[in-house]
Amino acid sequence: MSSLIDALLMPSCCACGQVAPLVVVPNVGVRVCEACALELSPTVIQVSLRECQRRYAFFEYDGSVMSLLSRAKDEAFGSHYYAVQSLFMAAAIPLIRKEKAAEVIVTQVPSSLRRSIVGWYLPSAIARHLAKKLNAKYAPLLRRKKQVGRQSGLGAIERRTNVHGCFAPRRFLMRNVTKDSLVVVVDDVSTTGASLGEAVRCLRQIGYTNVMAISLAISPLRSRGC
Repeated sequence: MSSLIDALLMPSCCACGQVAPLVVVPNVGVRVCEACALELSPTVIQVSLRECQRRYAFFEYDGSVMSLLSRAKDEAFGSHYYAVQSLFMAAAIPLIRKEKAAEVIVTQVPSSLRRSIVGWYLPSAIARHLAKKLNAKYAPLLRRKKQVGRQSGLGAIERRTNVHGCFAPRRFLMRNVTKDSLVVVVDDVSTTGASLGEAVRCLRQIGYTNVMAISLAISPLRSRGC
């Protein structure tokens, strides 16, 4: 009986789903169980790409972070999204402000056709909120001009080949932004960085030289295929 009462009265952790007393993750504000709180302290991870030296993530894609992101990807503006949003803002905003850029433009890796049809794309929601918090411009600078095969199961070289040439600039937006701005490209999860690298390459081709790539999580080194 006591376990039933606990299940009814005690909230569940938004990361692992377990019914347990919740604690607040310091400097982030997300309420999770004690076990998940230990995993949700962001750390800046820099893994440079050929196209972009300033490529960052804050967590390995594992455990509580994987659970949160998996739910947030399919849950528009639900509790898991707001937890992901808080984690991303707490880590990304100080990192971007260190650049001391006069103007910041926030964009995202273009969505797949399936995500476009569904109408909910997590990186876009994160990018919009990041721009708002930074008092910066949000602009979907890139579009997907062709669909590609599934990336899962491919190594680093195959992933780069797979996504090469799949993005193109949205020309009608070019009039509203300046080329010397700091462009921050947002993604939710990065594995080998092929999609982020292709987005950065496309932006550089149209004149943006000051580009930073940020994802909330990056696949553990053992699974990057690098």
